[in-house]
Amino acid sequence: MNRTLLIALVAGLLATCKVEPAEVEYGKDLCHYCKMTIVGTQHAAQIVTSKGKAYKYDAIECMMRHLAEWEGTPAELYLVNDYATPKKMIDATQAHFLISPAIPSPMGAFLSAFEDNNLAQQTLKDKGGDLYSWVSLKKKYQVK
Repeated sequence: MNRTLLIALVAGLLATCKVEPAEVEYGKDLCHYCKMTIVGTQHAAQIVTSKGKAYKYDAIECMMRHLAEWEGTPAELYLVNDYATPKKMIDATQAHFLISPAIPSPMGAFLSAFEDNNLAQQTLKDKGGDLYSWVSLKKKYQVK
């Protein structure tokens, strides 16, 4: 294979690695971490690497546990379902997280994410628990 063709082929492959979320097929996709089927539309999560590979999770806690062990390609996107808007993926780094025993999550951590801080605060008032930012949640799960 000549060098020009090889360079063109590699450039083409690199151009197809889009960094964007993959659609979660609820009831069909498996959690990358625990291998359970992703069913819950309020607690799913996703990491997309800088190379465009998407890792899907049935629960935010599975994503956080995987991040604590992460040694792979750098992550570019961290996404979580907005508890108040099922199936809507939001930027985890901007989300407000609530751990409340009154709101079960798939793997038992009682962890939910909210896009709207006022709604997170109201849910905290109504259901109890503890609020976390992305930074404080990473500390809780010992993510570097």
